[in-house]
Amino acid sequence: MPRPFRLKTHAGFTFVEVLATIALLTIILGIMVSLARHVRSASANDLTKDLLRRLEGAMALYLKKNGDHQPNLAPFIPDQPKPGANSLEESTLALSAEINNLAIVRLLKANHVFPADRFEDVPIAYYDGLMVRDAWGSPIVYMSHMNPAVGMAAKGWFFFSAGPDRKYTTKSDNLYSYELPSAEAP
Repeated sequence: MPRPFRLKTHAGFTFVEVLATIALLTIILGIMVSLARHVRSASANDLTKDLLRRLEGAMALYLKKNGDHQPNLAPFIPDQPKPGANSLEESTLALSAEINNLAIVRLLKANHVFPADRFEDVPIAYYDGLMVRDAWGSPIVYMSHMNPAVGMAAKGWFFFSAGPDRKYTTKSDNLYSYELPSAEAP
């Protein structure tokens, strides 16, 4: 008696099934990486905006305490640069930003408007007791007056962050305290 014809079946996946699975996993991984970058960027922006609000609140207290007299600090961008010097070179601005940040934090602490408890929840990478840095590691700068190279605030003074590219003169990604809702005094 002849046996009926049976197809031989193999356990496993075909080459096309394996390629389709790999392609699907690659697409899902790409979406997850993109989403993680977006969440990380939004988190960095939120942290920096929070620091800007806190600094603006401390400065508002300083001005209230000192009769709206601006602190006497060297400007971040010199009004009259030295002959032959480009005052907007990023290396010069980075050093100027550190000096500016150290001076404003020291001034606000000396006037008792920069309470430690207001910054105790900030990680040491962003506030170490001497300097306030943004989420990308650059010092946050105090501007005592408007400057078209970095920002124009209606009230004149403001704080700003260099943003993700760490360049103070790239306005497209800089974060400014005057773009945020008003900070409340502690």
